[in-house]
Amino acid sequence: MNLFLINPRKLFIALVTLFYSTVSMAQSSGHHVRETLSSADSSAQIDSNKTKELKKTAFSLVPSSYMVQYAGSIGLFSVGAGWDYSRQKQWSTDFLLGYVPKYDTDRAKLTFTLRQTYTPFKVQLHDQLSYHPLRTGIYLNTTLGKQFWYKEPDKYPSSYYKFSTRLRINIFVGQDFTYKVKSNSSYFEGIKFYYDLHTSDLYLISGIQNKYLKFDDYIGLALGIKFQIRRK
Repeated sequence: MNLFLINPRKLFIALVTLFYSTVSMAQSSGHHVRETLSSADSSAQIDSNKTKELKKTAFSLVPSSYMVQYAGSIGLFSVGAGWDYSRQKQWSTDFLLGYVPKYDTDRAKLTFTLRQTYTPFKVQLHDQLSYHPLRTGIYLNTTLGKQFWYKEPDKYPSSYYKFSTRLRINIFVGQDFTYKVKSNSSYFEGIKFYYDLHTSDLYLISGIQNKYLKFDDYIGLALGIKFQIRRK
């Protein structure tokens, strides 16, 4: 083919057109790639946020404290786990399993307790030692066993017993001291020593109706140690 027969003007226009077509295709391809990458990044970010939320939710279900308690009308000894929450950790919810020796009965018994505690303010005594002048709350306690009931059996006349032998509602007031562990490598964040004065619905009614009862006949004392777990 004779190159001199090709029209230079047409050749220039063809080359320019080819150049712009190539540039447009490259820009379109790059834009598509960026959209794909952006979409992938967004999906990855959403998945990452969901994972963080799931981890946070699962982590919040893990108890933040464990405790051992002596007495308290929930057993001679009881052990349990709890969750401390709110900004200043003024609220806590505990579940405890108690052991009652058989004493003069046929067998030993187990109790189960749900307790809600509120500590409205704190006094800082030292860098590692704090004091709650007031801890108060309520707890529900049930004794496991067929011989206990929520509603009186049919063998008793109607309203013969006006209370349940299985479920007790208790209120308490007390104080506690917390020693904070400084070392970040320690599993424990702090150790709390507490005491509570408590009474139940049945004891309180008996104390009001029977003036001959002494204070310690319807008011009990509980002593406990609470191990606060470090959250990482």
